[in-house]
Amino acid sequence: MNNSFFTRLITATLVVASLVSVGCRRGESSHGEHHHHGGHEEEPSKGPHRGRMLTCDDFSAELAIYERGTPPRFRLYVYEGQRPVPAAEVTAVAELRRLGGVVDSISFKPVDDFLESEQVVYEPHSFDVFLRVSVKGGSCEWRYSSYEARTTISPAVAERSGIASERAGSQDVSTIVRARGKILPHEHLIAHVIPRYPGVVREGRKHVGDPVEKGEVVAVIESNESLQPFEVRSQIAGTIINGHLIVGEFVPDNQWVYIVADLSVVWADLFVPLRESSRLALGQEVQISSVNSEARATGRVTYLAPYADERSQSRLVRVELPNPHGEFLPGAHVTGDILVERVKVPVAVERDALQRYNDWLVVFVREGDTYEARPVEVGREDSQWVEVTSGLSPNTEYVAENGFLVKADILKSGATHDH
Repeated sequence: MNNSFFTRLITATLVVASLVSVGCRRGESSHGEHHHHGGHEEEPSKGPHRGRMLTCDDFSAELAIYERGTPPRFRLYVYEGQRPVPAAEVTAVAELRRLGGVVDSISFKPVDDFLESEQVVYEPHSFDVFLRVSVKGGSCEWRYSSYEARTTISPAVAERSGIASERAGSQDVSTIVRARGKILPHEHLIAHVIPRYPGVVREGRKHVGDPVEKGEVVAVIESNESLQPFEVRSQIAGTIINGHLIVGEFVPDNQWVYIVADLSVVWADLFVPLRESSRLALGQEVQISSVNSEARATGRVTYLAPYADERSQSRLVRVELPNPHGEFLPGAHVTGDILVERVKVPVAVERDALQRYNDWLVVFVREGDTYEARPVEVGREDSQWVEVTSGLSPNTEYVAENGFLVKADILKSGATHDH
């Protein structure tokens, strides 16, 4: 092996670049800078394994990403002239500097006739690369840019386009089961007003819909035994929901004359599909919304039916609901969002931030005027937030609104997946 193993810098980009070589003195490394965010320029030189060719005097290295049926890893091939250098005689390290200041340290091990990275090169394959290769005491270093799924949008254009950013962070994410149902009077707050004695009606003071105070006289009955009139009073405050009296009619023993319901608290009877009912429990919070008005209120599950409705294959879930202003009328249809679980997750993004890009589920991260697709895995979600379980660090700035415009700009620039 020639001891005069010079180094030379080749700067390029994976998607769009022209290789730039810089001369160097014996024993020195060369370093160049060339930054790029997409476009359509000359492709970097490719080797026999479809990797990037990097040259250094009589030596060259081919760095490829291999991902056929396996997580993506680097493969490194080193040549002296046209002769492959045995992998066991080569040592190599690399650094990948990603958007946001993240640095991946890459080490290599010999495998057959090449060196393979010991770390997975996770998506996106978009970074500034530093590679150092050593053979018998000599070394070469290369720096180049390899960008994909990245574009540049000026702040003025972003603002004009409505591209809005937020910071990923901890959020409460709620798991909801939604069901439909209707409002009923609270059966434990219904009173049947029954005279103490049978007799003839002398006064009937109330009609359906009339309000009633507790202890208020609602009728006067002449006793059939003593022929003396007596007052009939309501035992609760509420609203007359049934009953009427006609002067002169006879009221038999144990016959109610009015039904009074306290509608300040009502029941919302919901019907939950059986496939979702196993997650329900007494005491769970439920947001009730009227189908026909703007009325909304929060209640709790107080009853779970121990049987299923045969026709609808659903389970009755009863919610006790405060109704101080009478907005929820018995018989009205409602929807109920049953809170099954509320968990504070370390990283969450707004639902609208998620986009499909190639085969990835992504959010578009932002640093200054640079935007890049970041593949993510997600977990819990609700109507506003989605938990990100991998791919995004806390406090990362991401596009929360109009991410599809960033996606369109990346596709237009041609900064796509290319390896």
